[in-house]
Amino acid sequence: MNLLILNASPKKKGGASRFFSGLFRLFLPGIRKKVVSLSCQQDFQRVLELLPGMDVVCLFVPLYVDGLPSHIVEFLIQAEGYCKNHPCQFRLYVLANNGFVEGKQNRPALNMLQAWCERAEITWGGGIGIGGGVMLQVLGIIYPILIGIILLQMALSLCSIGTISGELWRSFVIQMLTWLFLNSGMLWCMARLSSAIRRERVLPNQFTRVMIPSWLFIPIADVFMILSSLFQGRFLFALLQQDKWHS
Repeated sequence: MNLLILNASPKKKGGASRFFSGLFRLFLPGIRKKVVSLSCQQDFQRVLELLPGMDVVCLFVPLYVDGLPSHIVEFLIQAEGYCKNHPCQFRLYVLANNGFVEGKQNRPALNMLQAWCERAEITWGGGIGIGGGVMLQVLGIIYPILIGIILLQMALSLCSIGTISGELWRSFVIQMLTWLFLNSGMLWCMARLSSAIRRERVLPNQFTRVMIPSWLFIPIADVFMILSSLFQGRFLFALLQQDKWHS
């Protein structure tokens, strides 16, 4: 099986779609896979030329204004014509993510891609919609660091006194269980997606989210956006400017 994983985020660095596409590779050991960026028009030709030789294409895409990023819409238009002139037999699976808490916000984007498959005569494999994608990405950075610090403390303790305290073991277990719980919905859906790909089956659209209550997610997300804005040297009100939306 030849698998093409497309990171369709317009961000050239970072981004939740890049994080998810990298993580998903771990769910498919033993399968020939190629990971390619589809972030701008310059990537189109390279990706188009890969499509005829693929059995499965897995698209990782962010939600933009309850739909698809504009460069993906343009790519799909070109891909439809290309696949008609160059026979493509791949099955398309999609993982869409958004910054809102509810994964069902991604339903319109999945419907758009399924409709494109019907029009382009490409087999639709199914999709996953993930809510709180950016927060899951941040957790995927913070928790490995925390766990790494604890492992370092355990190693130092073992070297210095020849044993590891119960407190360090408890901290390690708590951090691991917390990370697994917060990511449990995403990990479960990725496992189902990888199973559908291996068995060449259609996956009914699945929706999940970061396992944080909505009442807690919203203030955390607000604080994150404020800090992100300040870190990038912008005032918060710059995010509310409407000029850029008309460019």
